[in-house]
Amino acid sequence: MRLKIAKETLLHVLSHVMGAVERRHTLNILSNVKIQVTENQLTITGSDLEVELVASTNLEQGACLQVGESTVPARKLMDICKSLPSAALIDLQVTEDQRCILKSGQSRFVLGTLPAEDYPLLNNEQTQGVHVHVSQRELKRLFEKTAFAMAVQDVRFYLTGTLLEIEQNQLRAVTTDGHRLALCETEAQSVAEQAVQAIVPRKAVGELQRLLTVEDMPLTLLIGRELLNVTIELPARSEKDTTICVRFTTKLIDGKFPDYRRVVPRGGDKVATLAHDAFKQSLQRVAILSNEKLRGVFLTFNNDTLQLRANNPEQDEAVEDFAMQYQGEILEMSFNAQYILEVLSALDGDDVQMQMSEANQSVLMQDPSQPSQTYVVMPMRV
Repeated sequence: MRLKIAKETLLHVLSHVMGAVERRHTLNILSNVKIQVTENQLTITGSDLEVELVASTNLEQGACLQVGESTVPARKLMDICKSLPSAALIDLQVTEDQRCILKSGQSRFVLGTLPAEDYPLLNNEQTQGVHVHVSQRELKRLFEKTAFAMAVQDVRFYLTGTLLEIEQNQLRAVTTDGHRLALCETEAQSVAEQAVQAIVPRKAVGELQRLLTVEDMPLTLLIGRELLNVTIELPARSEKDTTICVRFTTKLIDGKFPDYRRVVPRGGDKVATLAHDAFKQSLQRVAILSNEKLRGVFLTFNNDTLQLRANNPEQDEAVEDFAMQYQGEILEMSFNAQYILEVLSALDGDDVQMQMSEANQSVLMQDPSQPSQTYVVMPMRV
């Protein structure tokens, strides 16, 4: 295998698969990337057996000097490429004795390789499953508006991912860690006759957020029983860049997601409407003096005034009154300030609405102009 390629082109392709490569893995070969060179295409694969990324780009005429494939240490190759001058031309060759020799200018590097046929791949040939058609922009928005509520480490492993549900041409993303819930939905196209659910792992959600653009380019999700596949076309960022095609595959979490519909409170008779930015800034100020571990802040709803209050074991206290629209009885609740702030960060409108029923019941938070986003936050037990 041998090719001559511009440093920026190789680095561009390589950077799109590095997210799936673990620095340390029980299988040494998974610290490598698989490189395949044909007459007119370069393909690089990275995997950790849970998430697999395959990035490919077309080669200029004459760039391929010898077709072939091998696996090369991922981080070392990445660091070498980054260290070379910006306009460098790379001569990459795998010799018969299975050594990778990289030359550029006066520099020469020799890397060990492992056989390409030993590189474990996920079953990318799956054709059975549900096809869902959605734009890159909308899929990225679904993840960005809900990812913060995924559980980080929980014995309920099914909470450490994002539920994707396709139902009646609506694609829905739902996350919860047991203390709060985030839901966002958008229009999508599918021929599924009944609701289909898939739980996408946290790492895969992060990689998809990184790969997806804010363009209205269409893409197709293939949701199978065990895997989710999506192919993403990434346009060239500049005249020097090439178009890259990334095939993304992830294993799905095998588990049953809770019935989120039962968690979403309905019919709250106490409704408060607050100015989004001012409420967020007020909460940030008061939370400075909250308990560092619990982050508890008291909210007292009374007529058209919200009082925010926080204190800590050092006898510090913060109090701030905030004007709002509110109809209902006096109500005092305590929340983890971080949970409320993360919801406010996900909402973009001028106002935020909080629907409540009792002091110990969960609160529904929404932007009145964005009904496609729904958030539920449980109060703290005082």
